[in-house]
Amino acid sequence: MAHDLALFLAGIAAGVLGYLVGLASLVSYPVMVALGVPPVIANASNTVALIPGGVGSVLSSWQRLRQVKAYPPALLVAAAATGGVMGAVLLLKAPADAFQAVVPWLVLLATVLIAAGPRIERRSGTVRLTTPAFLLFLVAVAVYGGYFGAGAGVMFLALCSAGTPLTTHESVLLKTPLLTVANLVAAVLFVMAEAVDWAAAVAVGLGSFVGGLIAPQIQRLIPERIMRLIVVAGGLVLTVWLLVQA
Repeated sequence: MAHDLALFLAGIAAGVLGYLVGLASLVSYPVMVALGVPPVIANASNTVALIPGGVGSVLSSWQRLRQVKAYPPALLVAAAATGGVMGAVLLLKAPADAFQAVVPWLVLLATVLIAAGPRIERRSGTVRLTTPAFLLFLVAVAVYGGYFGAGAGVMFLALCSAGTPLTTHESVLLKTPLLTVANLVAAVLFVMAEAVDWAAAVAVGLGSFVGGLIAPQIQRLIPERIMRLIVVAGGLVLTVWLLVQA
């Protein structure tokens, strides 16, 4: 019971942080590993578990999401799906030891991107990538999302801030459905490969759905600067912990 409750609470936190700052996996992934799930299985299970959180956030913000129009939606979905498949294949084919070795540095990269967010956001609107260029970068972000995921949302926000006229609010709205698509197609491959711990995935998934539903409301209550500081501190601690584990 305590095991399932810890995973459920981690899922809620992941759903909230995934929507607010794009760093869901920095909560749910380490909790799974700490509770004994092998790293690669934990990552695959976490990908499956975070899909309900994305669905919850999309449902909660659907009306506002429909107003975001910058690039053709069908092409955005196709790019996200393509990258998700590529990332999932990379995870399944790469040696487990290689995954454990690279994960701490991916977490550190995500944390640095969070810390640098305000400086990146000040450039928002100064550059507009062409549709092919934006799609190419989106595929790259989705590959990372399918492979590990922690910080994929941050990378997407950085891409939007530095290369599109989208506001931060619009970028946050667009991030969730696209990364959910990447997670969904990756999850299909993980399920087919029998790489999912279903008990952990269901517990975190239920929590992430709740977190995804309430995240848009929480966004109005917590200053972004405070949330960013908390996540950066947590990311640095997690990087050290993962390095010790590796």
